[in-house]
Amino acid sequence: MATRARDADRTRAAILLAAQQAFSRQGFGATGVRDIAAAAGVNPALVSRYFGSKLGLFEAALSAALDVTRITNVPREGFGRALARMFAEGRDGAVNPLPMLTFAAADRQAQAIALNAVRDRIAVPLAQWLGPPDADARAAGMMAVASGFFTYRLLYPLPAFEGGMDQGARRWLEDSLQRLVDGGC
Repeated sequence: MATRARDADRTRAAILLAAQQAFSRQGFGATGVRDIAAAAGVNPALVSRYFGSKLGLFEAALSAALDVTRITNVPREGFGRALARMFAEGRDGAVNPLPMLTFAAADRQAQAIALNAVRDRIAVPLAQWLGPPDADARAAGMMAVASGFFTYRLLYPLPAFEGGMDQGARRWLEDSLQRLVDGGC
């Protein structure tokens, strides 16, 4: 019985990873459940079994990629420098949720799921972590800086944000993030 549970967990994880990768490359609308199942090496019926539908799978894949603790576990002192380094050097193999979020905007249902997930899993906990003054505005500012950075690093690469990053761009990112943590907007 324990082996069956481990196999189910591995299968579910393989489907989630394949979905994250597909939704990040092709977007929600252009991704088929059969494509995800093939990439995961499973029968397409298992997608329905574990996630109910393509929308349910999208919600689970996006929620798994949205991890605010990657940000809130960074010490406040030196936060800007540490987060800029994390952004520039990658996320330890984790899927960046920005492409999934961006591509979801083309589908009303996926967009609604994305908005709820970002609000519930990132914006609200980030504002709570930041605390007063203006926690909601500072959380929104941090999300805007991060999404702008990753848009021009991943989706529409600008030379200043590529590779190890231009030093001036890196200083801007560090200063912008630190200012938001320290209470400035």
